[in-house]
Amino acid sequence: MILRKQRGMSLVSLMVASAIGLFLIGAVIKIYLDSKNSFNTRTVVAEVSENLRFALDDMRRILVMAGRDIRGTEDNIANRRAFPPVTTNASSASSSGAEYIYDGGSDSDIIAIRYRRGPSCGAYQAVPDIKTRPSMVRFLLADTDSDGDTDDLVCELTTYNSGGSASTTRQTMVSGIHMLKALYGVDDDDDGYADRYLTANMVNDTSVVSTPSGASTPWARVVSMRIALVSGSESELPHNVRGSEAGTLNVLGMDFDEPDTSHLYRVASTTLLLRNFNPTVQRQ
Repeated sequence: MILRKQRGMSLVSLMVASAIGLFLIGAVIKIYLDSKNSFNTRTVVAEVSENLRFALDDMRRILVMAGRDIRGTEDNIANRRAFPPVTTNASSASSSGAEYIYDGGSDSDIIAIRYRRGPSCGAYQAVPDIKTRPSMVRFLLADTDSDGDTDDLVCELTTYNSGGSASTTRQTMVSGIHMLKALYGVDDDDDGYADRYLTANMVNDTSVVSTPSGASTPWARVVSMRIALVSGSESELPHNVRGSEAGTLNVLGMDFDEPDTSHLYRVASTTLLLRNFNPTVQRQ
């Protein structure tokens, strides 16, 4: 009978096995963390994109109604024109029910239109006759949740009864909007299409835009709008995808400096024809 020695694993074998095990565990952890960061990043991107898509779609749905069922002769009546007057007073413009358009310059604008029939941020508008003032819809940024930040996109609806009394309601569309800008398409050659896009203050300046025959203001030449929004994510970006410094976004030719690197900021814009001021579109 031959006796054989039993041999176990050597220390070197254990060390090699441990090293391989640690390497595999590290690889699995890295894959998990990368997948988690990728998922979180996609969630932040989707959050911002969805906010912008919803806001622009809803604004477009309402703004294309500008001037609907407002007679041409009403351009001589200041509180019945398709576009309310422009103010340079930010406080007055932001007041509830204020009948103003506001050009914010480096700050956010306030967009305002009037019409008698069409969808709104409240009930469908169907003002019965021209004896009643048209309804007014405005879009502006406000602090509706009392968090100290003016980043809630608000749709404000003002309606009037036959006696002229006003009723105003505000509805928050989306939060996390840091900038709202608008340019107005001016038709210089009366073909129904915009030849240039200008700020509200520029449209209001008769030395820049001439008042067409039979109208009271240069706003009678506005046939389209171009609007842009800057949205920021509520959720923070994973640390490994943050930039080293905050970037700058172009918003209709104006620079917007991102407040930080921990959130995602995106800008989106759209151009829309105001079909009630474009005879070609009206015939379609």
